[in-house]
Amino acid sequence: MPAINLPNNQSVILYSREEVSERTARKISRAYMKAAGTAAKLTNLGFDDKNPETWTIFSDISDEDQNNLDGYQAELIAGMVKQWSLGDLPTADSALDLPKNVFEQLAEACANEYNQTPDFSPDIDPKAPIAD
Repeated sequence: MPAINLPNNQSVILYSREEVSERTARKISRAYMKAAGTAAKLTNLGFDDKNPETWTIFSDISDEDQNNLDGYQAELIAGMVKQWSLGDLPTADSALDLPKNVFEQLAEACANEYNQTPDFSPDIDPKAPIAD
């Protein structure tokens, strides 16, 4: 259970990657796929985040596509926060009410924890004989 310190002496405890339920993982994965689909649309329209001349392309995508881009981080926060000092646990909607700096810090911490690759390698007994 990773603990995260937030601004203003607030704290959060996240679920570890291994504790996340299948239901929550599916919600997070769905939100990620929606965001990835919208990112692909933007790329196909010529958007380049390093080129301000292409930023007007955002006006060509729908509100739903905008929500898809933003939804992944909110879904991560809603799914990964186990407990915190901010009152009721967040939902994907209420996470959007967090101050921007708190939201960004928390979303990054949640993504780092969620995206860890589990270690499925077998435990090897160092005393076990090795086959030749």
